Amino acid sequence: MKKILSYNLLIGFILFFLAGASAQRVNINLRINENTEAIVFQNEAVLLDVAVFNKKAQADNRWNQAGEERMKELDELLRQGKIKQEDYDREKASIEKSKRVPQSTELGSATSSWTSAISWKVMNTANRNYVDIPVKLLKRPSTDGKAVLDANGYYIACYGISPEDMRSVGPGTYAIECVINNIPSNAAVLKVENSTMDAAKENSEPVLLRTGQYYWHAENGIKTVEYADRILAKNPSSLDGLSLKGDGQLLQRSYQSAMETYNKAVIEYYKQNGANSEPPEYLLSMIDIIRKELGQ
Repeated sequence: MKKILSYNLLIGFILFFLAGASAQRVNINLRINENTEAIVFQNEAVLLDVAVFNKKAQADNRWNQAGEERMKELDELLRQGKIKQEDYDREKASIEKSKRVPQSTELGSATSSWTSAISWKVMNTANRNYVDIPVKLLKRPSTDGKAVLDANGYYIACYGISPEDMRSVGPGTYAIECVINNIPSNAAVLKVENSTMDAAKENSEPVLLRTGQYYWHAENGIKTVEYADRILAKNPSSLDGLSLKGDGQLLQRSYQSAMETYNKAVIEYYKQNGANSEPPEYLLSMIDIIRKELGQ
């Protein structure tokens, strides 16, 4: 009986969760510099991540998985003789009857990417006027043209504003939404200071890293390496700097140099974390990719 009650509580929780989930099949999440709110200067690079997924299909899939897990419990209880056959049959029938069929939808196609349907709504929160800002689609990471939004579909596109273009964005607070087929994302907030960065701020490791990452997303390998080298000039043991440099070298197809940089990052990781630690999967996977390119 306690097991049945616990399952009913679980189903009740899932029902509550689903009630809050959107019934629409396209959900959009927007982040600015990896957060929903960012404060930047007028000469600071900005990165905007757009993720599309199907919250309803994901919730339906979790519902079904919960039912499957409960069926395993019921099978074991029946095997151990801890539940009556009629109780088992009753709950099994209830679980099977309540199964959901996750519904999917598609955005874009092989010839017209889902990103082509994106538009931007940018509101100056001071006067509530809508304005244009120079947001551009960046090339990396690449994304499939057609987004199949089912229980497992999750697609990301990266947009950005270069340090130079940020100078055309006036100071203020902006509420930004990404819109696809009249469906808005969450509103992310960009606060632009009434000044540019001073030299110390501009040459700080966090700003150098973000700027270098912007150029990596923009597929500018030369600029990526330039900013990585500026980080490493300040901090030769920076794992972020080494990883970024390897990324930039890989963009330039300098495979041997990139291999050496990534290996240096792995060695540095062991120095900082101990010989028994596990290096980041990203570094190891990039080394494997280069080995394949070099035929090793």
